[in-house]
Amino acid sequence: MYVPKKGKMAWEFWTNPSPEAAVDFFELDIGAREALETLRRQVDTLCVVSRNPEDVLFALFDRFGIRNYFDAIMLNGDKGDHILEFLAKNGLSRRNALMVGDLPRLDLYPARRAGVEAILVDRFYNQGVDAERIKGIRELPTWLKIADLAEEAGSSRSYVSSLDDFQTAAELGNERLARPGHTKSLIATSS
Repeated sequence: MYVPKKGKMAWEFWTNPSPEAAVDFFELDIGAREALETLRRQVDTLCVVSRNPEDVLFALFDRFGIRNYFDAIMLNGDKGDHILEFLAKNGLSRRNALMVGDLPRLDLYPARRAGVEAILVDRFYNQGVDAERIKGIRELPTWLKIADLAEEAGSSRSYVSSLDDFQTAAELGNERLARPGHTKSLIATSS
């Protein structure tokens, strides 16, 4: 959801992290706020699972004005375990959960081990990993609509479409492809 400001590398921040340094170092990723607003309308539950220190994460969320978009914020520990605990506590199914993150070792693999679908936000440091991908969090609402349509079509006939095709259909008013549908119950994003 947030990225280092232009010309900076994330490892630079982690040499001396603090809430004050975080708000100067990071910026909200392109389209993140709009995506969160759309997701709030599309999904039942929106959560963050993060390994960042609470004070750093909350400083960033408060700076960007996005803390209230989330139903739960789970910190530290195995992200897959956190997701399973949250699902069990709230009577939700793993089948309806989705983990979105950019770090395979901390996001993708723990979610997969927990039996939760996971996709990667495409970054230069995760290029060699075999996974479903989105270019940025801004694409997540559309990705979810496509996933729902594919699930729905699986019981009848299927068709292949790209994210660009779907966005074009939505812009042209193709109701069959562009209609809002039921989406995943939980979106767990990494920060």
